Amino acid sequence: MNLSAFTIGIVSVLGAASHAGTTPQMGGNMSHLLVSIFDQQVFIGFESPAMATVELQESSSLFDGDASVLNHTGHNSQFGWLVGGFISLPPSSGVFVRTLGGSEHLSVYSEFGFDPILGTDGSDEVWQWDGTMTHNWYSSEVKGPHSVRYEVFVGDLMGNPLDGWTAGQVELNFTYGEDISDRIRPLNTTGGMIGSVPVPGSLAGLGLAGLVLGVRRR
Repeated sequence: MNLSAFTIGIVSVLGAASHAGTTPQMGGNMSHLLVSIFDQQVFIGFESPAMATVELQESSSLFDGDASVLNHTGHNSQFGWLVGGFISLPPSSGVFVRTLGGSEHLSVYSEFGFDPILGTDGSDEVWQWDGTMTHNWYSSEVKGPHSVRYEVFVGDLMGNPLDGWTAGQVELNFTYGEDISDRIRPLNTTGGMIGSVPVPGSLAGLGLAGLVLGVRRR
């Protein structure tokens, strides 16, 4: 076996290893969002309140196919929608989730198709939940804390809230590596940190401090 063939073989093995995991991992134990409806009002609670925050985790493997949207990101699918009690809906209606707000760099994809949902990549901010246990994917390329807040409501099949029904709300929180945003500061032209501009009343004090320092240097 010549050296070229051996080298090609090694490269092929390494390439296969980097694509060994084609299925993303959930990231930990399931954290269910229990949805129930009573007296035309939607209620949402965490099955495990201690798991209201989960960690976006990176993978050493690259995913193939639709799951490739998670490549080079921190991702997690521990949060799952689950029926938490008896739910009775009027005809031609469903349960919908609407994004109210959240981190700019947090993306959401459907559990199996990895389609962008809930406002990701211009998708509709309203997503219909079919009532089965569903673990959508959350991902981000930006380190630090992330969160998203949802409204869950009963609506017609066009996603319009029904009159007389009260929506519920829930917030999901994520961590992703070490947050260094508080250490980032702009620099001025001399290379120092930009500070706040002194108010006029403090200029005299600053001048006095400069005078004292000048005397000490002599």
